[in-house]
Amino acid sequence: MLLVTNNPMVEEKINCIPKEYVEVEYGEVLQIVKQHIIENNYVLLTHPLSGSIKPNETYYKSIILDDNQRPYTDLASLELIEDAEAVYDKFMKNKMRPNWTEKVLKDFAYVDYYIMRSTFECMQMQLPL
Repeated sequence: MLLVTNNPMVEEKINCIPKEYVEVEYGEVLQIVKQHIIENNYVLLTHPLSGSIKPNETYYKSIILDDNQRPYTDLASLELIEDAEAVYDKFMKNKMRPNWTEKVLKDFAYVDYYIMRSTFECMQMQLPL
């Protein structure tokens, strides 16, 4: 598994799987994930548009990938990430992201972190004893 994130809170607090922390915008996180899907045959384990915050409102995005174990690109993952890129582009074109205060940015970071933390809790519940 691989966690790709631009969220410093996720980088600091989640240490149960390998991470790729990147200091880039939300849209660039999507591009990096797409590269992993195409070049490294990864598959999406979390939806690239998870959460209820619009892409033009938050700076932070964390996505979990897994090794496909096959020598070809997972087309379903590729389609999902390309759809997410199109949604991101549409929202950014229609309304640019506000210049949020530090407090609001911390709130957005916490929401993304909480989604990741909850995801890992759910995944561990499904693991065999």
